[in-house]
Parts: sequence; structure tokens; C-alpha cells
Amino acid sequence: MIKAIFFDIDGTLVSLKSRVYPASIPGVLKQLRDKGILLFVATGRSKFEIAQEHLLDGLEFDGYLTNNGQDCYDAAGKSIYSKPLAKEEVSAILQWTKEHHEPCWMVSSKESRLSFTTERSDEAFREIHTQYPPIGALDHMVEDDVYKIVLFLDRVEAKVPLALAPNCRWTQWAEHGCDIICADGGKVNALREIVASYGILPEEVMAFGDSHNDMEMMQAAGIGIAMDNATQECKDIADYITDDCDADGIAKALQHFGLIDMY
Repeated sequence: MIKAIFFDIDGTLVSLKSRVYPASIPGVLKQLRDKGILLFVATGRSKFEIAQEHLLDGLEFDGYLTNNGQDCYDAAGKSIYSKPLAKEEVSAILQWTKEHHEPCWMVSSKESRLSFTTERSDEAFREIHTQYPPIGALDHMVEDDVYKIVLFLDRVEAKVPLALAPNCRWTQWAEHGCDIICADGGKVNALREIVASYGILPEEVMAFGDSHNDMEMMQAAGIGIAMDNATQECKDIADYITDDCDADGIAKALQHFGLIDMY
């Protein structure tokens, strides 16, 4: 029996084309909630982005796993799980970006900020159809809890700055979009901690995703579902592949598994 469901946002709950969720989603979530199923968002985005882009306006969830599970809070905004990066490693990576003139996007407990823009950062932000955060110096942010550092590098290039942060790892969301998070962080670890707090077993969990940063979460869940618009590597590990976001893929999968009636 499925007792909790985790949803990625971009390309899963929210269309990468229209930037809104399908019209079927509110009714689908209500059917799930009426059956007592707990609903969670699990996203690489920060709470600042979700609010700024109005991505989930009108939808209710029991919890939000933001910054790839580094900063998690309940429906009332109360923290339920937190994994900030070590301050010395944040400082080391920030210094590297300065020395190599690479843009750095940092998300702390208080703000989201980007040092400067390049063609690569433009491309990455266009890929997820989102606005830039405020542009400016990041040095003051090191004193706060930093949950995520984004570098606009590919998987090979990211290994160089990551060597400066032995307690961190990367997860990819675009060809040149790399999130640096805690080595023991990520959506999967947040999922495990949160469902355990409810007395729910991993096999009683369903997870939807479409990208590299969803794969561990999907594999940890009893049922991992990839959208048809997902990357091939994401599809390869999925238990089930549904239609894409714009064709009501979430509703169709839930109906397939008997969790909702007609939508």
C-alpha cells in the first residue's frame, strides 16, 4: 500500500513548456489526500524560487524537500530536516570560482544569489525557464547556513572544485548545471528520514522524477516513476514510465496503479 508520494517539480509536476502544472493536478492531489496519502515536493529548487515563480500556487503538500533535500520543511514552514554545507568548504569553492572567473549561485537559509552571469548560466536558466536570482557578491552568505552551491560546469569539469570539498558531492540538473550538496544529503536521504519519522517504510513510497537528481529517490521508493520527458538514464532505472508532464503523465500513472479514479 502506498502511503506517501514524492514529486519533483520541473518536468514532472510543472511543465517545462508552459511553466504551470496541468489542470488535472489539483483534483488528483485531492483524491490522494482524501485517501490519507501524504504528499511531498522533492525539488532542486529553493523555497525562494518556488515562491518567486509561483510554481505551486493553489496546491497543498505535507512537506517540501527543497535544494535537493538539503532544506526541508512542513506545510507550516517549520524545518523538518536540514543539511547545510560545511562553512570551510563553502569558502573554498567560492574562492575557486573567483580565481577561475566562474559564476557561482549560492542558496542559504536567508537568500538565493548569483555572483555574475555567463552564456552557460544563461543557457542553464533558459533550460528550466526560470528567472535569475539577485546578482552580486556572495562573501557574506558564507556566514549563514548554505544548502546548495550551483556551478555551471559539466560532470567532468565539476570534479575539480568538488575536490576542495571532500564532504560534498554533485548532482546534475542540466548539461552545464551542477548542484554541490552534502555527501550524505540529496533527495534520497531526506526522503528516508522523513518517511521514517511517519513510520512509513520505503516500499510504501512512490516517487516521480525526470532527471539525474531524481534517480536515487526513485530507486529508494517502492515504486519509482519516470516521466516520458525524462532523461534516458532516469528511464532506465524506473519501475514504470508514464506519459510526459504536458500529457497528464502523473494522473495516468496514479490511475494505472489504482491510486486515483478517473481524473
